[in-house]
Amino acid sequence: MAQQTMHAQMGGETGGPEELIQAGAVTFGLEYRTLHEGAEEGVCIHVYSDHLEGQDKELLRFDCFRVAPHYHYRNATVKKNERLMLDFTAEGDSLAWTLDKIKNRLPIMLIRCEAEDIARQVDQRDIDAALPKIAAWAETKTHNRR
Repeated sequence: MAQQTMHAQMGGETGGPEELIQAGAVTFGLEYRTLHEGAEEGVCIHVYSDHLEGQDKELLRFDCFRVAPHYHYRNATVKKNERLMLDFTAEGDSLAWTLDKIKNRLPIMLIRCEAEDIARQVDQRDIDAALPKIAAWAETKTHNRR
């Protein structure tokens, strides 16, 4: 059975099917993406919610790329897609930064996505249970380069 796509179409190639990790009010989608014929690559962590109307369920996307790491505040229901670059000098490793934000700032980031109802439904215990799975998956994919 084909897996349902939960986000808008993105460019580049992925290293296999998207891994989904349920965490209460949100679902994390994990992919390893390669862009520009290998000139850019890295772990991509999506934050979805089934509570959004329509097919595009993505609220946050963290592109932990080697060259130009960035993240997106998204919400298709209000036509939001705000992209912010990460400053490696100030923030350090993009994957470590992302995992820290998921652990410590997820509800406030969801509010910035205009998803207040979903932010209120987040249970930190669900996030804490998902984080080791996300970290292990990302480490394996990064080490194996897809």
